Parts: sequence; C-alpha cells; structure tokens
Amino acid sequence: MKKQRKKKKHIFLGVLSILLVLIILATTAAVIYILPYSRATMDLSLLAPAEERKPAVLYVSDGKKGPDGETVYHPLDETLPTDLRRQVILTYEEIPQNLINAFVAIEDKRFYEHQGVDFIRTFHAAYNYVSKKGDASFGGSTITQQLVKNLTGQTDRTPDRKLTEIFTAIDLEKKVEKKTILTAYLNVINLGNGCIGVGAAADAYFDKKASELTLAECAAIAAITNNPTRYNPRTHPDENMRRRKIILTEMLSQGYIGEEEYARAVGEALTLCAEKKDASSMTSWYTEMVAADVLRDLQVRLGYSHERAALLLANGGLVIEAAMNEALQAALTEYYEQEENFPVGTSGHPQSSAIIIDPYSGDILAVSGAVGRKEAYYLQNYATATKRPAGSAIKPLGVYAPALKEGLITWGSIYEDSPTLEKNGRPWPKNADGLYRGRVTIRDAVAQSLNTVPVEIVRAIGLENSFDFLRNTLHMESLIPANQNSANDMTVSSVALGQQHGGVTVRELTAAYTIFTEGLYRPPVSYHRVLDAEGNVLLENKSVGERVLTKQEATLMTHLLETVTEDGTARGLKLKDESGIPVAGKTGTTQNNCDRWFVGYTPNLLCGIWMGYEYPVPLDGIDGNPCLTVFDEVMSACEEIYRGSRVDFDRDPSVIPVRVCPLTGEIATPECYDALIDKNLPQTGWFIEGTEPKDACRLHFGGWMESMPLETESETDEPSTQQEDTVESQPNEPWWFSRILPWP
Repeated sequence: MKKQRKKKKHIFLGVLSILLVLIILATTAAVIYILPYSRATMDLSLLAPAEERKPAVLYVSDGKKGPDGETVYHPLDETLPTDLRRQVILTYEEIPQNLINAFVAIEDKRFYEHQGVDFIRTFHAAYNYVSKKGDASFGGSTITQQLVKNLTGQTDRTPDRKLTEIFTAIDLEKKVEKKTILTAYLNVINLGNGCIGVGAAADAYFDKKASELTLAECAAIAAITNNPTRYNPRTHPDENMRRRKIILTEMLSQGYIGEEEYARAVGEALTLCAEKKDASSMTSWYTEMVAADVLRDLQVRLGYSHERAALLLANGGLVIEAAMNEALQAALTEYYEQEENFPVGTSGHPQSSAIIIDPYSGDILAVSGAVGRKEAYYLQNYATATKRPAGSAIKPLGVYAPALKEGLITWGSIYEDSPTLEKNGRPWPKNADGLYRGRVTIRDAVAQSLNTVPVEIVRAIGLENSFDFLRNTLHMESLIPANQNSANDMTVSSVALGQQHGGVTVRELTAAYTIFTEGLYRPPVSYHRVLDAEGNVLLENKSVGERVLTKQEATLMTHLLETVTEDGTARGLKLKDESGIPVAGKTGTTQNNCDRWFVGYTPNLLCGIWMGYEYPVPLDGIDGNPCLTVFDEVMSACEEIYRGSRVDFDRDPSVIPVRVCPLTGEIATPECYDALIDKNLPQTGWFIEGTEPKDACRLHFGGWMESMPLETESETDEPSTQQEDTVESQPNEPWWFSRILPWP
C-alpha cells in the first residue's frame, strides 16, 4: 500500500514537473515573441497637428529653366479642394465636457483608469461580437489605441499589428497626460462628410462652435465615429438616433448626466444646418487628380494613415509641383465643356473623357474627366476612376507587342483569318463585319482590327504570359487575376479582344502606349515633387522608364499602328492629312457597342479618349467612332501649342523597309503585280534587320471567290466575345478573298 502511494506521489510529482517545465517554456516563448513589440513607440509630434490651416498649393512649370538648370515653377491660379478634409483644431478647454463624456462613455468607459489598454473591455467586445452575432455597439480598442491607429496608419487585421498597437498605447500613456490623448483623439477622428475632428463636425452638421453644442448634439457627433457612413446624421438619421440613445443611456448609467438631462436630450429633435459647399472647391479635373494621387502616395509610399495624409494635404502647407501643362489643360477643358462637340445617341448624351500624356516622360499634361462644365467637386472622373472594357485598343498591348518581343511574328507573318472555335453553335471568334478574309499578314490584321488572328497569337504566346505582360509589365492593375471564386480576366477574350469583366481606366490604358515611343514604359504622373512646409521633399516622381521593348521593336510597332490611321479602322483621321503630323494608334469597340476608344500618338503627344454612357448601354444612333473626331479636334489645337522639335517619330534606323507580297509575306516579285488585280497591293513592310523575308514570292494566284458574310446579330449571351471596330466594307478588296494554291 505504501509502495503504491509512493509510486502515485512520484507520478504526480513527475507530471507536475513536466507541467511546470511546459509552463516555463511557454512563458519564455511568449516573452521572446512579445519582447520586440514591448519596445513599440510613436513619434509624439503626431499629437500636435498644425493649428493654422494651410492648404496645399499647386505649382506648375512653363518649361523655363533656372540658372542651375532646374525647372522653374510658378503657383497655379487654383487651390486644392478645401472640402478634401475639414478640420478645426481645438484645445482641451474649447471642447465641451458633455462631448468629452459622450465619447468616453461609449468608446472607453474605463479611460481614466487603464494605462492604455482595457483588457476587460477587449474580452467583453469579443464575447459581445460572438454571442450577439456581430453586434458591435461597443469596440474593444481604447481611445488611446484608436488614436495610435489613426496617427500611424496601421490598420491591418494581424496579431503583429495589434500587439504593436497595444504596446504603443501603453508607452504613450507613460509619456503624456490623459488630457493630451483626449485632445488629439477628438481632433483627428473621422466624423463623415469630410470632417476630421469634433470641431469640423460641429461646424458641418450644426453650424456651431463645439462649445455651443447641446447634449443631444454631442451624442449625435459621438455616434458617428463607430461607422461614419452608417451613423451619418444627414444620410442615416434613424441609425444616428438609435445609437445616440445608446450613448445617452451609457452617460446616464455612468453618472455623467442626470435623469432630467437624459429625458430632455432623448426627446430633442436634431436640426441640421444646410450642407456647406465652398465655391473654391469647384476645382478642375486635374487638380482633383493630383490631390487623389498625393493622398494615395502618402499612404502607400510613406505609410501614413488616410486621416493623417488627408489632414497633411488640407492643413500642412504642402507645395505640390504638378506635371500639368496649363495651355494644354485649358485647350482640353474648353473643348470638353462644350457639349455640342459631342454626338447624341438614341439613349441621350453619352459621356466621354480624355487624357494627354508626354510619352517621353510619363507626365500627364492634361485631363478631362467628363463632358460639360464641372460644377461640383469630386464628381465621377471617367478618365482616372471609371473602368471600362478596352476592346481592340488592348490588342497592340496584350497581343502584338509581346509576340513581337518573343520573336513569334514579323510584319510579313501570315495567318489564316478564319474561326477556330464554336460558341453556341456559331463560329468564333467573329470579326466585326462578319467576314473572314483567308490568308492575311500581321499588317492587315492590325490595320483592320481582325479578331481571329489575335486569338491565335495569344495561344502561341501563352494566356498567362499575355496577361502577365498587361498587368505586371504594363501596370494595368485593374485587370482581375485568376481566382476560382470570382470572374477574372485570365481569358483569351479579355487579353486578345479587350472584353474584360471590369475593364481598365483611360489613364492606365493610355500610359501603356508609352512603350511604343522608345520601348520604355513611363508611369503616368500628375506631380513631380511634394514638399513639406519647411521645403523638405516628401514625395518625388523621377522620369525613369522601365525597358519593355527594344527601340527596334517599338519602331516596328509604331509602323504597324500607323497603318490603322492610313487605311485601317482609324483612316478617317484628318490630322495627318491636313497638318502633316504623323499619327499612330488603335481604335476599340466593346461588347454590344457600349464603349468606343481611340488611343493615338504623334511624335510629341499621346492621347487616350473614351466614350460611353454612365451606365453601359449600346451607343446606338452614333455613326462611326466619335473618339476619332475628338482626337482630331483636340490634338489639332494641342499640337499648335506643344509641338516641339520632333516632326516625325523617333524611328530606329535598323528597322528597314521591304516590299512584300501580302498573300505570302515573302519578297514581292513582278509576278505578284501581274497576278493581282490591284497593282498597289504589294506592301512596304518593315522589318528589324535580320528578320526580313529571304525568299521571293513563287505562288500561283487564281480562283477568285466572293466573300461570304456571316450572321452579325448581337451576341448578348456571349459576354466575352466580339464586338470590334466597325468599318464599312470597301468595294475593291478582292485580294483577301482569293484562294491560294502553292506553286507545284
């Protein structure tokens, strides 16, 4: 019996020892893991935002250089939107006690007791969320933690971020008083309608100073912070009233107010003031684009929170050196403000947007986000924000450029213009005019915007490679990567025919065409530098291109895209004929004729134009491609302003002309001229030296046959197919319907 007790005692002690060792190991591991976070701290200067409002100022250059060769800028006669972020900085004494108590009661009732983290509240919030299926009436973070998150911009939902926030909050409470934390918090919280801080909210919602707010108004403002959209008193008054009552109940239960004050505040009907609109905020499309770009880059490149970046932009006295060309912007704005410059379809006035870029630097010189006079701020910008399928304007980028880069095609490569698949019992892909032309060269596939040839080329490139070239090399990040749970753009229809699920912006599509000047991708930039109030550089965009194509490949692509404007789908352009200015580019028309595009460039300027309705419907009643007319008229004016020393494209001399037979891609011979009805059919092809055809044409031509039109009904049940650039058939085009027989 004693032996058994002794044995059990040994077992117990052994188990206890093991448990103690495990606890020690676990504790040690936890300490080792947590130790780095325990050193977390925050820049205390973030607690003291500038008390004097100094909105960012835009500067532009007229091209002049200073004595040291630096670019000279002058202030733009336009300020950033003052309603970008409203803030009225308050001291602790200027904030009414009821407002402070309302926030403490609902956001952090043990604020005056904890040392930065309220673990009781954290556990309660987690239990409340789980047990009440997502009820988030009370948050887990303390006011100190929320302040840390707002000022540092660290908002990702990870254990690392949460631990950093916890220890930063603890460190902050060791260094500053509770009053300082409360004051900073109430000055930087987002309270909807562009309001940052309680001072701005009091002015925007009630047209009062914070000190003049009633108890009910204090509770209404405190209600917003939990979800600035859901509890906005303007847009969701009932939701705000519900949460306002919760706050007042908490204030009563925590002893901040009495029964009479509670009853009076609950029964008080809120009276909101008229929504304020600052006339100075009716800024241009360009200015708003710059503001959005700087706001984004402060967050992405410098790690600022959205609130901190917005406040810096609105109040920090920043100097922004914009890439705008004032004269070009004025010309584009004047054109787009005149609605009579644009056609009217059966569904009314369509929208349009345009962007002009310097292809040698990536500078965005001018932008127009919509048709008509801009009479409000932050309207939908169809050039930088709206995403629409690119149609055939994607083909030079997703098909021909990567195929040329990989050595898969030359000017004289021959493809069979014929359907290779069936969809719903119909041949696919289908050309816009419903015709198939037999053997064609790359030159004619590009010029006539055929659909069959790009599909075959993408198969040779590899769908993944083509998509990667568009999204990662050309930075068209609106394209949706493959995802098993959602629609995506990893399809032949998307990369070869431009039928994307979501689409791309005019800005990113146009910027991709910069590769056809020197072979370099130039990121589109709206500003060169951002300086802080002391003149220090915060952000800088240097003109450093990414090599995508060789100079020879870029030259060859420009020659190909010139054929589009010579006798292809953009042959109606007048700029080249009337002004003698070379033009290359590509048209685009999307599914069911909902969008039309033209991205074109001259030796000096690159311009992308889109047209379509706000909510996509067919552009019925509008003949041809109206983007060509816009391009002609806008670029005629802009070339007069901006035309520099370049009178022709910068062509590489190692790209040489060779006379080729369009039926074989081989060197044209006298027999070709004799065999073909049209004596001008042999083409001048352009080849990188060493890739030109070596053999002379030795084919027998005969057996002319007429074209066989296919059905051209709308294919609305096939969302990722067709429609292409619509071009009327020309009467004398017999060569591409010939039946080719090899020489025996």
